[in-house]
Amino acid sequence: MTAKSEKDFADEWRALPWKKFSQNLYRLQHRIYKAAKKKDKDLVQKLQSLLIGSKCSKYLSVRLVTQLRMCKETPGRDEKNSLNPRQRMLITEELGLIETWKHAQLRRVFIPKSNGKSRPLEILTIRDRAIQALVSYALEPTYEAMASDGAYGFRLGHSTRHVQCRMFRNLNKNVHGYNKTILQLDIKNCFNEIDHNKLMTLVTLPSAARKFICSALKSGILQQRDNSLMGNPQAAIISQLLRNIALHGVEDLHNEDAYESKKRQRGVRYTDDIIFFLREGEPSGKLLLKVINFLVNKGLSIQETKTRLVHSTEGFDFLGWHFKVKAKKGKFVCYPSRENIRTLKINFRNRMKDTRYGLSDRLEKLQTVYRRWWNYHQYCDMSQVSNSIWALKKWSYKYIVKNSNMNGKEVAEYIKIICNGHVYNKNGGPTIKSSKSLFDRHLVLWSKMSGRLYTGPLLRAMKGNNSGVIPAN
Repeated sequence: MTAKSEKDFADEWRALPWKKFSQNLYRLQHRIYKAAKKKDKDLVQKLQSLLIGSKCSKYLSVRLVTQLRMCKETPGRDEKNSLNPRQRMLITEELGLIETWKHAQLRRVFIPKSNGKSRPLEILTIRDRAIQALVSYALEPTYEAMASDGAYGFRLGHSTRHVQCRMFRNLNKNVHGYNKTILQLDIKNCFNEIDHNKLMTLVTLPSAARKFICSALKSGILQQRDNSLMGNPQAAIISQLLRNIALHGVEDLHNEDAYESKKRQRGVRYTDDIIFFLREGEPSGKLLLKVINFLVNKGLSIQETKTRLVHSTEGFDFLGWHFKVKAKKGKFVCYPSRENIRTLKINFRNRMKDTRYGLSDRLEKLQTVYRRWWNYHQYCDMSQVSNSIWALKKWSYKYIVKNSNMNGKEVAEYIKIICNGHVYNKNGGPTIKSSKSLFDRHLVLWSKMSGRLYTGPLLRAMKGNNSGVIPAN
């Protein structure tokens, strides 16, 4: 029998039924989600074992970490930054050995921060990324079944745009946002100080997968293993999910009874950044004590230097935006924060001065940077930062004229292409109904929020139905 060549493995990999695999995975995740909603722990663990052992989830997890993720080419301790189809097939077979899986140590790199300091980032090997992706497929639906309406960070189908809409709904003139105060909190060293024992009591997984999670949490980092047995490796695929599980409920500490036995959401959490809305005259001390006691139980504490109590008319920064209620008319405004604009200017200048590339390539990269920035802020009041954008255009114009042979008219046309042609819709982004999850099979809603999941006549039929989406304004 002739041995398979690399071309044979490549053809076999491409010919796999990826769409069918995705459908089967989603069907299993939906069943886990339903069982978790009913709090049937035994059924949840049986379905999770079925998912972890299924062929579709193994292939999809390998494809995710080797072909789809943005950081797929970042090498871990094994110094491998890519795999050929033969190696992908071999890892897929290895994923069936989760009971005896040995998690490798992590490689540590330091990422510069805007304040001149640096933060550590732990990078896994490709093998460990694949099995973490596999376990996260089984764990995500169980968290989604209990996730709060105020939790947005790193949840499928949820984004910072929904946080922006939540801010508008809590601070606009109709709900007397001009009388409210905002308590802003950040958790100190959240990744490094999570209590592993407390965390594992909150995780629902079969015994083999639980053992693997414990191994992953205690895998340590390269060169500094002795000092890294606490915490949650940030570059790990499953790390953000574990952090969401550990912090679940902190955003609900200030909720109040509303109507029909429902609670009014008065807290918003995006990963470990938390915002609470307080009405006029409402004391913050009692709420702060609640948060501190909640975090102490998880081995965590608040970052005192980043704890702020501000009136809505003073304004505050969150997720790269500045939120504020104008004192005179009580009008809610949202626009890019000063720090966010400063970062854009730095990126612009660094790209423009990168002489490793030709001028046309640099201009193309600038256009990509600017469009991504604008798309992120497309539901802001961009008229508030028009002067900053004008200054950026002016600097770019002067730099290109000085460092190229292009005349002023040509440069102006290039700048116009890069920085113009965009529209914005103040507070116009859609949000989703309370407690919705991507695993609840609400196809009409999720086809509108993420149309890439559906194709053909089904997508067209769904988009013709306007139910399931709440307009922000």
